[in-house]
Amino acid sequence: EWIILSDGSGTVIDSLNIQNWTYEDNSVARTSDGGASWGICQAPTPNATNAGVISAYSAAPTFSLAAGFYTGTQNVTLSTTDGGATIYYTLDGSTPTTASTVYSGPISVTATTVVRAIADNPDPNIPTSHVSTNTYFIDVSHTVPVMSICGDEVTDFLNNVAPGAFSNNFKGHFEFFDETGALADEGLGDYNKHGNDSWAYAQRGFDFIMRDQMGANFAVQHQVFPQKNRDEFQRLIIKAAANDNYSFSGGAHMRDALVHTVSQLGDMRMDERTSIYSVLYVDGVYWGVYDVREKVDDHDFTDHYYNQPEDQLSFLKTWGGTWEEYSPSPGVAQGDWDALRTFITTNDMTDPANYEYVKSVYNVGSLIDYVVLNSVIVTSDWLNWNTAWWHGHIPPPEGDKHKWRYVLWDNDASWGHYINYTGIPSTDPDADPCNPESLPDPGGQGHITILNALYTNAEFKQDYVTRYIDLFNGILGCPRLPELVDSFAAVIDPEMAAQTATWGGSVGDWNTNVTALRTYIEDRCDAISEGLKDCYDLTGPFNLEVRVDPPGAGQVKVNSEWVSPYPWVGVYYGGIATEFTANDFSGYDFDYWEADVLTFTQPDSLEDTLDITEDVVVTAHFVKNEEPGVPPPATYTGFHLPNGFSPNGDNNNDWLQFFVGHDVESFDLKIFDRWGNMVFQSNTDGQYWDGYYKGKLLNSGIYTYTLDYTLTDIGKTEQTGNVTLIR
Repeated sequence: EWIILSDGSGTVIDSLNIQNWTYEDNSVARTSDGGASWGICQAPTPNATNAGVISAYSAAPTFSLAAGFYTGTQNVTLSTTDGGATIYYTLDGSTPTTASTVYSGPISVTATTVVRAIADNPDPNIPTSHVSTNTYFIDVSHTVPVMSICGDEVTDFLNNVAPGAFSNNFKGHFEFFDETGALADEGLGDYNKHGNDSWAYAQRGFDFIMRDQMGANFAVQHQVFPQKNRDEFQRLIIKAAANDNYSFSGGAHMRDALVHTVSQLGDMRMDERTSIYSVLYVDGVYWGVYDVREKVDDHDFTDHYYNQPEDQLSFLKTWGGTWEEYSPSPGVAQGDWDALRTFITTNDMTDPANYEYVKSVYNVGSLIDYVVLNSVIVTSDWLNWNTAWWHGHIPPPEGDKHKWRYVLWDNDASWGHYINYTGIPSTDPDADPCNPESLPDPGGQGHITILNALYTNAEFKQDYVTRYIDLFNGILGCPRLPELVDSFAAVIDPEMAAQTATWGGSVGDWNTNVTALRTYIEDRCDAISEGLKDCYDLTGPFNLEVRVDPPGAGQVKVNSEWVSPYPWVGVYYGGIATEFTANDFSGYDFDYWEADVLTFTQPDSLEDTLDITEDVVVTAHFVKNEEPGVPPPATYTGFHLPNGFSPNGDNNNDWLQFFVGHDVESFDLKIFDRWGNMVFQSNTDGQYWDGYYKGKLLNSGIYTYTLDYTLTDIGKTEQTGNVTLIR
């Protein structure tokens, strides 16, 4: 890391390439003011003459054996290049000192152990080395990534017996091993408690903050979440499933992470805490199954994904009370929100000009997705708790997300689980889909008041109701949600025997809780199917089948969702217009719409609507271009990826064929299996996936994708979601 001092004209006056990390509260300094040599100042003298500068730290010990997983007893040899130093070590995770065991020969490691060592030189001008730390896992294996943490008070902190455990920071070391068992990265930082009610459980969650000032590393430099492109994390949330923890009563050990993943897979217009499952060891002791989460209410997050740094954020959070997490200056974020809320609730939202203004500063689609999601999952701990919303101040194309939008927080109080802190009318699976609209403004920030005011606008009402229907036909409905429950359970099932042996309960009882969650969701699907009619004066439901003729010629968007594979079947309603949009693939042109029992008013148009009053088959007809390979017309924009395909050799949807609009300058599509393995990548239009990985056709299932693409008008865009492979 370079530090450069320059004058006002940019002329370099002095510079230093810092290659060695310092201890906390130490500094790198010239041995004398203006001198040529550099050293370590253990008592820094800012704005004063340099004094007490000594040479570099003693060389840290090295280990003969890399940290990782081994079978049987291992012998570990320690060494240092400082010939005058003595090595001291510990085996219990504590920080070694000169009072620790003196190293005199190979250490026999017979069970999972954290080995920590220092080198100490008696020369007073050579400070003690940095601590070297390796965890050795003996005769154990795991199917998910593994974390090993250690420190002088880390165990007491997690057992809630360390003084200040509920509020203080505790220093410690952190190692992250990927799913292959290889050490991905390590460093030193602070641990502090995560969760409130769940802190009363035996298995507690925590936050980790990597601290470069502690002398080891500035961030976890690893792509912790395979479905995201980020590979530096100063902060991570380490949750034991919070209030859905097993063996807590009724816990399935998945609700919160499942909700956030559902939002991501559905490409919903919110920010989520990306998650992976992991196993945790504390001071060498197995500590159970955790979910590692990306922290959203963090300027590193907004800066990385949206180019909205700390000083360009308005970020509000409600948890009991409301505060500004970030604001350009005190009061600005809250004041701007209050002004927008007042405008919406005191002006006529049926006036197109008023509504257009609202849409220019407020992502109304984010509000729709936020309310619909919480309605479907019957959240009982939101609005007055666990609610966050924000926007950036850098406008496009330099910055993204400059309109107010929502963030998912803790969603473990969902699907009938835990305490009804919000006072929703019902936590049962048959709760009305429109229950959120009847809430009296929990939290006092106006989210529901705003929703109801906007609902008077015909465009918003159309978007809200059809979006509910669309999401219910896909990621928020059946069988998709039950399938995801099974998928989550399958990931942690191999680890639950050790989890229950440590924290109580049984694998059978956990499976019972998972089944109860799945049953609740299935009952909820039945209730929503009927409840939407009463809530929004609809008729039905009716089956809609969508076909493309000829197969592979194009794709169809129903309301807000591109549907596939074809023939595709969903459940829709009368009493509201269902919108259809066609996109033709390279080599084809859209021709016309056909409905077997209903009539399109503009069958030759790319976009048309139907009021579905009975079961109907809709076919989008395409014709071949006279010139094969003609690029799509300039009216087609963006990147469109089907959400499923069926590589079964019948020449119908055998390829995952995506559509690249004229305004896409470049793209990078990656598809991952549930273990995080990248099974396909494409950055070329026409390079489609055939469902194979390493020469083998993959099993039916849900696969996650990440998509980075650059648009000519707004720049880089990132998208995540899922595709279903059906054999």
